[in-house]
Amino acid sequence: MQKYLVNAYLDSYDTITIEMNKDFFAGQTKSFQLVKDDKLVELTIRDFQSLSDKDVYHLDLNVSIDFTSQYSIMTYNAYLTPLIYRFVVKTQQFQDQFYYQENDLGVVVKDGKTTFKLWAPTASNVWLVINDKMYKMNRGNKGVYSICFDIDLTNMPYNYLVNVNGMTNLTIDPYGKCQKPNSTASIVVDTSADNSLVREKKRDLIIYEVSVRDYSKESTFKAMKDGLDYLKNLGINVVQLLPVNDFAGVNDYFPKRYYNWGYNPVSYQSLKQSYNSKIDSYLAINQQFKDLVDEIHKNDMLITLDVVFNHHYNACDSCFEKIVPYYYFRFENGDYSVKGGCGAEFDTKLLMCRKYFIDTLVYFTKFFDIDGFRFDLMGFLDVETMNQIASTLKKIKPNILLYGEGWVMDSAEKEVKLANHDNRELMPDYAFFDDEFRDCFKGNTFDYANKGYLTGNYQLANWAEKFFSNDRHQYINFVQCHDNMTCFDKIQLSCPDESHQRHIARQKLLIAAVLFARGISFISAGQEFCISKGNRENCYNASDEINNLTNYDKSKYQQVIDYTTALIGIKKEIILNDNSVCKNYDGLLLIKNNNYELIFNPKEEKCKYSFHDEKRVIFDGSKKTDYLVNNHFEIDRLSFVILKEEK
Repeated sequence: MQKYLVNAYLDSYDTITIEMNKDFFAGQTKSFQLVKDDKLVELTIRDFQSLSDKDVYHLDLNVSIDFTSQYSIMTYNAYLTPLIYRFVVKTQQFQDQFYYQENDLGVVVKDGKTTFKLWAPTASNVWLVINDKMYKMNRGNKGVYSICFDIDLTNMPYNYLVNVNGMTNLTIDPYGKCQKPNSTASIVVDTSADNSLVREKKRDLIIYEVSVRDYSKESTFKAMKDGLDYLKNLGINVVQLLPVNDFAGVNDYFPKRYYNWGYNPVSYQSLKQSYNSKIDSYLAINQQFKDLVDEIHKNDMLITLDVVFNHHYNACDSCFEKIVPYYYFRFENGDYSVKGGCGAEFDTKLLMCRKYFIDTLVYFTKFFDIDGFRFDLMGFLDVETMNQIASTLKKIKPNILLYGEGWVMDSAEKEVKLANHDNRELMPDYAFFDDEFRDCFKGNTFDYANKGYLTGNYQLANWAEKFFSNDRHQYINFVQCHDNMTCFDKIQLSCPDESHQRHIARQKLLIAAVLFARGISFISAGQEFCISKGNRENCYNASDEINNLTNYDKSKYQQVIDYTTALIGIKKEIILNDNSVCKNYDGLLLIKNNNYELIFNPKEEKCKYSFHDEKRVIFDGSKKTDYLVNNHFEIDRLSFVILKEEK
């Protein structure tokens, strides 16, 4: 943001704020004038405040502002400074005046014509830059600039040149459906095809979180598509991809030089070019991603995308700030709010910001046939936006899967309710990651030595009961995700005196808890083969050597993969309901559900389970089985078993 000795901001329809540096004639003046071309209007000082580094004036504005024009403020010694359209863009009056409801922003290719539309209500001029030529766009209703060509421009790179607040900014299109490598220009895409299908709702969801980059040596959509057999054989039914939208931190021309998970969003409606196997053919990435989605569906799995709508990687240099400054982000004390520690927070309660993200999800749902979305740091988004997302997407796919991180975090947003755990009941269509489940069974994730119920603290059995007894359809059960250290690393740190085999046994127990607790099961890539990242807390930019799954010898932990596969198969076969009864028997958990009995023994000694009737052993602690036992069954140490009552 440009700073001058004197800064003038339009903060409402009737107020101009002046911030005058102390170095400017001691920071004080007696008069200000509004200037447009050869016209001048005297302004009245409403109040004045002297701060340590500047003086702040609030001026009454008694004339109507034409947002298609650029104004200046003149003060002492005929000094001129541009009038910046600042927090006026956040007022209700601005929303009413400029909210654009149509669904044609970006580029539309139809009937051999190509139409470009950009919402830029505070811009005095906008030009389309294409083929090294500039075309002045026409300002229309609600501050939308447009231009139409009588030819199909598919695959053509383009930019916008936006004149706003006294500056001229070259930028990509926020609605661009494809970007050149490293987001240097947008690419015209024909998005007329509608690929969305409604699929049967999965009874028991088992989400598998994985990064495209980590899944194969090539780290591309195509390579992942060609290697889906592993996930199919494992038995999971939902593939959740870490961010695939265009992000910073990886150079698309040299993708292996630096590593990044993708939580540095740049362009939300286009895909990351480093996942393209044909870097010289930009639009190939859309087809390769479609092929991956289709292959996942052919293997009877759903696909969800991790979307990062809570923040932007570099707001100041973003297309959002270059096109409509001060609109899309939250501000605190005159600067971007970055309470999440990742970047500037989006101000999702504002209608065009909300519309942008809804439009983005509609595009991915319809064009790529995506089945759901995981929302990063969802607690920074507002409840109304999330509910509008749900109602809109359910009209396209009634079984759309929506879930996210609902952590309660400090935010600059104080006017509306935020989409966190405290407001879960206001968001019935969403599931929330459950950190209480994680910490109960594994131990506090931020205290490396802390033990959970299944890692040695059997006193937590009473706490653990609730996760098998209550209605938990709005909860995601997990003990490992991409954040924080891996589950196996945490086990080794919290149980340092135990053998390697004991650590493996506890890893198995945690997988069983994730799969059979009430709620939605969530497994992070590598959890099923005891992935270790050397106790690293956050590997978002560590290296391919550490993160890529092909670097790990799965055969060392084939028993855990087989264990996970067997339990997933059983979970799909047996019918469990929401009426489980779970009881703690001296540190052992016995869960009764329909005619099944699930038993956790996290102790170091075997346990004899006695009963009066005949039972069938479905899972004996290590593998799927099918045999009858009478009167009793011996449960091995550190094991999980499933029995079935014989009627």
